[in-house]
Amino acid sequence: MKKDLLKFSFIWRFAVSLLTCTGLVIFLIWNRILFFGESQATDQYAMQIEPYRPVFYNCMLVLILVTYLAGVVIAYRKTVTGKADTGKNVKMPRSVLVIGAAVFIVFNACVSYGIIELINNPWIKFLKPIHILLGIGITLVLYLILVFLTNSLTVGMIIGNAVFLVWGAANFFVLKFRSTALQFVDFMSIRTAFSVAGGYSLYMFWQFAVGIVVIVCLCLFWLYISNFHMFGKVRGKIAARGGAFALAMLFYLVIFHTDMLAGTGIWLRDWHPQYTYKLFGMEAGFFAFAKASFPEKPELYSDELIADVQEKTISRHADDEYDGEIPENIIVVMNESFADLSVYPKLKTDVDPMPYVNSMKENTQTGHLMVSVLGGLTANTEYEFLTGNSCALSPSTVVYNSNIKTDQFSLARTLEAQGYSTIAMHPYKANGWNRHFVYPRMGFDTFISMDEFSDPKYIRMFISDLADYREIIRQVENKKKGEKLFLFNVTMQNHGGYDYNYFNSAVHVQGYDGGFKHEIEQYETLISLSDEALSYLIDYFSMSDEKTLIVFFGDHQPAMDDDFLEYCFGKKMEDLTFNEQQMQYLSKFMIWANYDIPEQEDMILSSNYLSSYMLTLTGLSPAPYNNYLNDMRKSVPAMNAYGYLGKDGVIYKHSGPDSDEKIDQKVEEYKCLIYDELTQGKDRNEEFYGLP
Repeated sequence: MKKDLLKFSFIWRFAVSLLTCTGLVIFLIWNRILFFGESQATDQYAMQIEPYRPVFYNCMLVLILVTYLAGVVIAYRKTVTGKADTGKNVKMPRSVLVIGAAVFIVFNACVSYGIIELINNPWIKFLKPIHILLGIGITLVLYLILVFLTNSLTVGMIIGNAVFLVWGAANFFVLKFRSTALQFVDFMSIRTAFSVAGGYSLYMFWQFAVGIVVIVCLCLFWLYISNFHMFGKVRGKIAARGGAFALAMLFYLVIFHTDMLAGTGIWLRDWHPQYTYKLFGMEAGFFAFAKASFPEKPELYSDELIADVQEKTISRHADDEYDGEIPENIIVVMNESFADLSVYPKLKTDVDPMPYVNSMKENTQTGHLMVSVLGGLTANTEYEFLTGNSCALSPSTVVYNSNIKTDQFSLARTLEAQGYSTIAMHPYKANGWNRHFVYPRMGFDTFISMDEFSDPKYIRMFISDLADYREIIRQVENKKKGEKLFLFNVTMQNHGGYDYNYFNSAVHVQGYDGGFKHEIEQYETLISLSDEALSYLIDYFSMSDEKTLIVFFGDHQPAMDDDFLEYCFGKKMEDLTFNEQQMQYLSKFMIWANYDIPEQEDMILSSNYLSSYMLTLTGLSPAPYNNYLNDMRKSVPAMNAYGYLGKDGVIYKHSGPDSDEKIDQKVEEYKCLIYDELTQGKDRNEEFYGLP
């Protein structure tokens, strides 16, 4: 009987080793073109490692062979020597086992760290030794937590290997799809991420293929030593879980409650997280941004400062009168990824993607809008518009997910106080960016998601702007007679990605033939469709007897490949000035009314000012906070989470070497008001942020 069990053990191990290694060989051969075909790299540092792709390929074949032979030898030895198939019965001094396991865990951590950097970091050779050790240390601690938590060397390490590979690949694809690296706040938006993931196409690349082969081989090695439990008795198991908790708490305290990361020289480029990841390592950069993901009380904050600023603002505007036109309908359209890419001097297209918007003059104001996000995180632009709060307080936070827990002051509440019904509308899933929870706390009476759309029409996999605007018209037509309506609408048509093969592009880029050509032409074609749909919406209300004000703006630019941006700028990404980098944070806005309003072109505003500025074009009463923002705009014409527009037309980094000290002081004061409104709940002055 024992011989039969041992024979089965040998056959089982041999079969697992043979099948897995054979599968890896087939996998490599299937993806051989990635290692021997034409390089797709555009980063000058990534291109330096591209010639070594065949070397990696051959090394992977050798690794697979070694892994297979090791499995056969170990399985045969266990069978012939009659060793039982559990780690707890291995006849070897415990000290030797502990030392051996520790060495292999450290080796595994080094390999996992190397794989993550290989996948994500073309600057890996520039990493300083202290940051390499820091990254390996983080990896090691996370592995140990899993080992203690599972009480199993084998299970813990296999789970860890899988997690680190997925983490590395996820960062690569998130960066590819939205031009911003994976951050801690993304895990609080996991439902939103999954809901739109179908719009993007995953693909294999050679670094990921190497990672898969290496990680699978490591997992096989851990399987070869059997399921080696650290403790067999109940007390030992409890101690192992306690050790996991203690180690996790220690890790949390060191990372989030000390300056250890900053002490190694790590600093954050908030508007370009991947730069920090590349410079200091993905894992260290990730946790550095995670630490910055929660709003901290500004240094200047005090009850006295808040009271003084609020009192002066209220006093300054005590005698203001508002006697302009009061619209019966205020319609705000935040159009997904709508941006005017002609801000890039070298970008040329065969036709104008937005002829209608560019032709609008009568009763129209148009210009560019500074926003705080790029390629994604739509909710932050939405938050800045509705509340007037900039994301400068904490650029790495998605406020909808982390900070909106109770009632929030917003444009919806300001208009509701003046007799408007309030509707929020979004032609997609209600739980995206937590909107189903946030909108009622913003003061919206009704939220219409895609489930309430009747017979919607789609472009690609999203409800079209035209179908969306028809629903807006339906809501206006179905309102009660004499009812004033505020409708805030977030579209979905232009959401990335832009590589649908069945979608024919009608706008073509001239002078650029890089790998991103198909995607940018698809994007510009979608913009042209949005432009046509907007003309339909405005044509309808131009014939309406009800005074209607429409505010239209884009939430952010699309994610774009570095080689395309380098073509647009005519220089390498690392050579861009801060002012040039901030061009990626410009979207488009337009304000139109079917009655007389002042006409302006080529304006520059920012999303945190836009709703307060809109109120100045009406006879409606602003909240004192709106007055504060309109006053602030006189000295800080536009701003986002990372910088502000100077009066010379240049964008400067907040508290940067060339920034204006008075403006920096004003921004810090503004941050104090944001912190007060966002965190102080019932203790804040409600008469300042809202209207009775």
